Amino acid sequence: MIGRDDPRLRDRDGLGRKLAEAAGSAAAVLLSKRAAYEVKLKSDGSPVCTADLAADRAAKDALARLLPGFPVISEETVGDAQPDAVFVLLDPLDGTREFLAGGDSYCVAIAVVVDGRPVAGAIAAPELGRLWYGGEHAFTQGFAADGALHGAPRRVAVRAVPAEGPVVLVSRFHGDGRSEGITAALCKGKGVPMSSAVKFGLIASGEADLHVRCGQTMEWDTAAGDAILSAAGGVILTLDGAVPRYGRADRQFRNPPFVAASSEGLARRAIAGC
Repeated sequence: MIGRDDPRLRDRDGLGRKLAEAAGSAAAVLLSKRAAYEVKLKSDGSPVCTADLAADRAAKDALARLLPGFPVISEETVGDAQPDAVFVLLDPLDGTREFLAGGDSYCVAIAVVVDGRPVAGAIAAPELGRLWYGGEHAFTQGFAADGALHGAPRRVAVRAVPAEGPVVLVSRFHGDGRSEGITAALCKGKGVPMSSAVKFGLIASGEADLHVRCGQTMEWDTAAGDAILSAAGGVILTLDGAVPRYGRADRQFRNPPFVAASSEGLARRAIAGC
């Protein structure tokens, strides 16, 4: 069991860098499996492929080396560990439908959760060659096809909403009428389609402003993005105006509907339109 006073939790930016390394290792596996995968349906009807499982193993191997002793709750092996005061949430392939459709905005997402809130996270999008991570601060960095990080990490932060209105990112494969209505009310046009937790990285690095999700998501879909976006000055709020809590095995790790935004004010504007 990892305690809240574990010294590895004190340097949150360092913790984020370790998660980035693990995410990069898993992302390299996804690239290597891009042309060859076998697809099955899980009990909930969502797809899983051999790339998911291979990336899951790679991420766990890296986490065992970089953060030994941390329990890992993964989308692909959710029953293997239970949430504790400190644990890791892992999605080895967020955006499986995007991956299978040949798109580029799929990713690996990993977060460390302490007392129900993510304190560090990393998102690696291998097709884009982009990685975001954060703890106390938020960073972006490039990485190669083999998962190796390159170039110096660069601090990122959210931007002020443009005068012409916010850029809203919408789910490419999981749209819902409620989210689309909020998007239409806040921005011109229909929003920019994007898959996976990459949306959180783009808001954190000042390339977009808002994402509304009223359909079902899981904790491993959002915890890393929550950590990074919070470190960049943004926020995720549930529709009752609260910050999300993680490790809720009692609701099978399902998230409530939420808004991710570059500022609390923008988030609350979106919530008011729900």
